[in-house]
Amino acid sequence: MKQKFIEPDLLFFEENICIDCNKRSEEVLVTELLRKNQPILSWPEKKSRSKQDIKKRTVHEGRNTHFSEDGETLIASTVGYPRVDSIKQKDETDSILLLSIDPLVRISGDAMQATLCLHPATGNGFSPREDTLAELITEAGIHFGIDKTALQKALLILKQGCSDFHDIPIATGQASHPGIDAFLKFAFEIGPIAGTLLDDGSIDFRERKIMIGVSNDELLATRIKAVPGVAGINVRGEEIQPEGGSEIEVKILDDVSYSEDTGEIRANKDGILTVVNGSLIRVCSRQIINGDINYEIGNVHSNNCVSVRGAVQPGFKIQAVGDIEILKEVMSASLASESNIVIKGGITGKNTTIQASGDVDILFIEQGKIEAGGNVVIRRQSYYSDVAAGGNIRYQPGSKLIGGNITAGSNVSTANVGSDNCTPSHIAAGVDFGRLQYYQQLKEERSKRQDELIKWMQLHGANARSRKVRNMEKKLNEIKMKLLKLNLIPGTLKYSRVGALKDQLEQDAADDSIEKKGMDISKIHIDIQGTMYVGTELRIGNRTMTLNKTISNRRIKLDKRQKRLIAAPLRGI
Repeated sequence: MKQKFIEPDLLFFEENICIDCNKRSEEVLVTELLRKNQPILSWPEKKSRSKQDIKKRTVHEGRNTHFSEDGETLIASTVGYPRVDSIKQKDETDSILLLSIDPLVRISGDAMQATLCLHPATGNGFSPREDTLAELITEAGIHFGIDKTALQKALLILKQGCSDFHDIPIATGQASHPGIDAFLKFAFEIGPIAGTLLDDGSIDFRERKIMIGVSNDELLATRIKAVPGVAGINVRGEEIQPEGGSEIEVKILDDVSYSEDTGEIRANKDGILTVVNGSLIRVCSRQIINGDINYEIGNVHSNNCVSVRGAVQPGFKIQAVGDIEILKEVMSASLASESNIVIKGGITGKNTTIQASGDVDILFIEQGKIEAGGNVVIRRQSYYSDVAAGGNIRYQPGSKLIGGNITAGSNVSTANVGSDNCTPSHIAAGVDFGRLQYYQQLKEERSKRQDELIKWMQLHGANARSRKVRNMEKKLNEIKMKLLKLNLIPGTLKYSRVGALKDQLEQDAADDSIEKKGMDISKIHIDIQGTMYVGTELRIGNRTMTLNKTISNRRIKLDKRQKRLIAAPLRGI
């Protein structure tokens, strides 16, 4: 038997009218216009339904609506046209009502464009008029950039009697103009810094220069001041801060002097210049080892730069404050530098770890680990290795990436990725490496606790709802919530995602608001300058995708709404 419900009262006029559509008449349902904070729906007074043992019809808030504090009235959050949708849920015979407001003025996601949406007027109720249109546009939140010609067009439509649907671009914001970031202009060529993006869009893969000799009081670099940008303003009248124009923090040590007045950075002694991530400058002495790092030499701990003319044998370590340069191979060994590392040979062995505060530039790596604060450049191949960088990860054209985990705080450029029979690679761009590791730990913990809960309930049957089970469920739910709220985008707060909201539109809006507070994730991409095989797992920020087919010469990026990953042709980008 079909259940009876107390139906709500709709507090607006609606009627069917005929409009001309493709040279034929078509009947459509139109509603009156509601003002902001005007009631849309309410329930019969409680007294009149108190004796009835009947449930209220389920009503959900849609876009641009909200319930009053007592839950008895649904209210319009903006000026617009009410819409009622009846939705059938799975395994339910009765439907729910979803009420939303189609806004009179539709504002683009970046608030730089506004479109006036006029619906046919109803015979009863409120509709826009010539004398109220300007007030309604202001009520809709438009305070800047109104097109007077478009406004006159809208007024003419209202004067003649609006008998059709009209979308009229009504306002446009004023874009900001970017500034120029401060930077260090070096007195001589120090690089290029590994994998630098050139003005024509190509990547500079010339050899990374390190071990540059300098003299006492020699000019190393000059700080060029930032040029501020010009702020813009959106259609809401809100100021848009320009990109660029940021100052740079010059970090120097005792062996380098810096003048705030002139911006000059000079060496305080003879030595080797080291530049870390373009802003930290030091001058060190150089320690040269004319052979392999082996039992004869032992582990190396140095406050200077270290240049090894041979290989690093298994089990040995090099730790240095300055740059590390290895002319041959590194085999199951550990290298750590507070600056940059360049390895002219390859890296082999599961026990090999390479850590640098700056850049890492290598020929190839097999089953090793690299973690860099700056960029990583791989010139020939990485084979089932874990590579992480705070900056970019660049694979030289013609190189190969087989298996492994690749994580960059900024962009990734690859050549050929995968093969017909290898384990797929995981490639992430615009991701905080530490948070991604924590995310994987949380997933493992969730699986472990889910298994424990299932086993307990299978063993104890009738006692499955004990206090222990409730505690187990509580801890499991805490982990699930952390997974939902953890934000992987660099620069955001760790748990800054809103989590799982029931309304997907609200979820998208909340994620948009949060993600804009970190790096500009819309500019992050994964370039494929070769072939990437089916099954490769890709991530940009908090969005993921698994390739369902093999692709070539593509750029993986977020779509315009930043909700999913898409593959665009690489040519011309």
